[in-house]
Amino acid sequence: MTSEGDTPNHFGGFHVQTGPLSDLDLARVELADEIRAMIREVISTEATPEEVRRIRDQLRASVEVLAARAHGVAEGVGEAALAERSRNFLARSPVLGTINPIAVPLVITVLQDGANATVEGRINFTSPYEGAPGCVHGGFIASAFDEVLGVAQSASGQPGMTANLTVDYRSPTPLQRDLVFRGWCEKVEGRKIFTRGTLHHGDTLCAESTGLFVSMRPELFARLLALRDANR
Repeated sequence: MTSEGDTPNHFGGFHVQTGPLSDLDLARVELADEIRAMIREVISTEATPEEVRRIRDQLRASVEVLAARAHGVAEGVGEAALAERSRNFLARSPVLGTINPIAVPLVITVLQDGANATVEGRINFTSPYEGAPGCVHGGFIASAFDEVLGVAQSASGQPGMTANLTVDYRSPTPLQRDLVFRGWCEKVEGRKIFTRGTLHHGDTLCAESTGLFVSMRPELFARLLALRDANR
């Protein structure tokens, strides 16, 4: 995610990339890109069963290498490694995360922060995200709205968690086309943050969404981070 202003970062890495990616995370970005490419090919390849199984075996060997050093449990991992995880929380997002292979990923820009926060998201869903023929699966559209509106409510200065998300699908959303999400805060009432958003392909309105978020107290977010790191 990028920002056109200096949005206050009240909750560490929550919806804000607080520093540059480490060399390890840059390597993860490169690996994630290749995994995304592999997923696209897996669902359309006409390679022989023998070729597919040979690739499977190669992947299994590679996964074993990664698993041997998984979850940060290797000896010598300490507070610095845990801090790195928290700082790069955004990069691990299943929707935005450049190091997360299941993310498309979605790229979001904060256009305005504060009570009238407005954001824009750009995305191009490829073939693994197909629902109806040639169209994006509605579940992925909903998850993208959750992230777009989530960034908008974070930019309001009182970030919280989703309490309710509603999506109205207006027109089929095409695969492999540049799409634009827009999200904004409509109003803030105490801890409740009300948001709205749209999804367009060119001039065509594909979907609309409303979201209600409830802001978190800083101590709750800190506790969630601690629980996450304790379970790695």
